[in-house]
Amino acid sequence: MISQPRVPPVLIAGIGNILLQDDGFGPQTIARLESEYEFESDVELLDLGTPALDFIDYLVDRELVILLDALSCGGEPGEVLVYDQAQLRQHVAGMRLSAHQPCLEETLFAAETASVGLKEVWLVGVVGSNFDVGTELGPDVGRALPKALALVCEMLSRRDVKVRRRTKPLPQQAWWNRETTVASLD
Repeated sequence: MISQPRVPPVLIAGIGNILLQDDGFGPQTIARLESEYEFESDVELLDLGTPALDFIDYLVDRELVILLDALSCGGEPGEVLVYDQAQLRQHVAGMRLSAHQPCLEETLFAAETASVGLKEVWLVGVVGSNFDVGTELGPDVGRALPKALALVCEMLSRRDVKVRRRTKPLPQQAWWNRETTVASLD
């Protein structure tokens, strides 16, 4: 009999399109967390990009999910906002927080009705203002990123999840940070 790998009870997931500046906040934050922090084995960090309805598969049997996403409203550019699961349900009915909200709304509803074992969900978002093509965060979101990193670590620590800042950050393995060379056709 083949055993299934154990699902870490804590998921930190970045959501967003890295090719649209501030919308890349989620993936950029995951890359920074991987580079600058060490987590116990009960924590999984994932860059989910722009997930579809298969998003629910990532939530099965999780005790804590922290979603990282750029917000399109709710505050001033660069403002860090935090929503729990109940607040997300309230906001979903009244306004669109993020470009990924339809997927988020449907996924959370499906997770609740399908009893996938999900216990606690948080959204840590930063209000964006630059959604043009590019892989660099706009200045407001870029300045807010360290605050979001600290907030995620604080949320984990309050739940007795061990996180430690690395003395020397690892090189970021994100594909969008790699320099590309173009071969000459001469």
